[in-house]
Amino acid sequence: MALPADIVGKLLIVLILGGAGFTSYQAVPSGDFLPRAVASVVYMFNPFVYDRLAYGQLTVLAGYAVLPLVASSVRRQLLEPNLRTALVTASALTLVGILDVHLALIAAVLAGVLSLVHLAIERRSLANIARVGGYLLVSATVALAASAYWLVPLLAGLGPEARTLARISTGDLVAFSTTADPNLGLIPNVLGLFGFWGEDTDRFASLKDFVPMWPVVLAVLLAMVIAGVVAGWRQTQMPSVRPWVAGLVAAGIVAAILDIGISDSHVAPLVNWLDAVIPPYRGMRDAGKWAALLALVYSQLIPYSAIALLNGTKRRLGTGSLGDFGVAGVVGLVLAVPLLYGNGLLFGMHNQIQPSAYPTGWYTADRALAVDPHPGRTIFLPWNGYLSLSFVRNANRIVASPAPLFFSVPVLASQDLEIPGVSPPDDADQITVSNLVAAGATGNWAAELATNDVKYVLLAREVGWTDYGYLDSQPGLQLVGDYGSILLYRNVLWH
Repeated sequence: MALPADIVGKLLIVLILGGAGFTSYQAVPSGDFLPRAVASVVYMFNPFVYDRLAYGQLTVLAGYAVLPLVASSVRRQLLEPNLRTALVTASALTLVGILDVHLALIAAVLAGVLSLVHLAIERRSLANIARVGGYLLVSATVALAASAYWLVPLLAGLGPEARTLARISTGDLVAFSTTADPNLGLIPNVLGLFGFWGEDTDRFASLKDFVPMWPVVLAVLLAMVIAGVVAGWRQTQMPSVRPWVAGLVAAGIVAAILDIGISDSHVAPLVNWLDAVIPPYRGMRDAGKWAALLALVYSQLIPYSAIALLNGTKRRLGTGSLGDFGVAGVVGLVLAVPLLYGNGLLFGMHNQIQPSAYPTGWYTADRALAVDPHPGRTIFLPWNGYLSLSFVRNANRIVASPAPLFFSVPVLASQDLEIPGVSPPDDADQITVSNLVAAGATGNWAAELATNDVKYVLLAREVGWTDYGYLDSQPGLQLVGDYGSILLYRNVLWH
């Protein structure tokens, strides 16, 4: 018995966020439950997670959930260079690439920075450096080989990722660049894990709406990060923590600079150079994804400040009732501050997101398509990449077209993001249907669609559907059924 779609969706989100909490918990190299719990809360509840979840970027969040595993695997490999740890690191890097190619690049940068800083600080014998370097090479080779199924087509200019990369223009880089806070500017937005371009689309409420004094809370969090750096560097019980802390700081600096991207005239030349020297880097047009690495850095450094604060409280207040009260206060503070900062994720994102059921007519249309042994392809109208759907119960009803995932047959829907400055898709299918929509009643719909193996046309009764009234009189298109919320046409010229 299949689970309802809303239950599956909820389970997926819970698994992704729970996975992020678990991997960040495990990545902390020292400390008991409290510092690890702090890492989980910081990593799970923050503006980056909120923004990406609000925009439905679940694959990005899935890759984000694996990022701490990459960090901890690299750290373990640097301390214990052997074949087992090398293969674990390779597996973590490969898994990130499977989930999201953009996070794969971020994971690779993280692994490289942690390794270089570790080698620079440890300054061991040449034999040890050669051993560490050799197993790092094993990790890289295995990860690249396992990722060849998407890397080779990308580098060869083939496949959907390569086509997307090829059409990225300067307009794309500007449209997807990190945004500045209207009052405080760019840097606070970057350090605060804000700046996602989607925040300016008005498709969801900003997390800042739920944290009115967010700059103050951010200042406290950054103070905890700095205190964590100092505490981690000073502690002597685990010498291996120093390279870990230094590596995280270096990774955070890299992430912040690349997150700023072309939004700042001082950093823009660096990004333009990277785009020219490493063409695939243009795929990181959404510079705000570097905030994922910055969030990881925060989550792994703040626990050291929690440990220092807890130990200091115990030393000063002793073990009596006053000490217990002080410890309870510290525990509440270090957990409450990050939770307050990311509280927009609570209560169904403050009731912005609600379970929504597809109309009965959509299921009826799907059954009509599914019984056809030779269904060909189907196009979905209205031809918009993002639509305001009447059955969506969210605070904002605009969502990406769900048709390709809902229907049982191959469905062609618009992929136009409809963002100023971003060119529309230029593949043949998208251009053909876009031209037909532009031509309207004068278009040769049946013949053009038949040429592109399109046998059916779905027209949802949503905003703008009346603009397609001419389909009823189009030669070669026959109405199969009016299911209330959606109409189904068959292309009689298809064969």
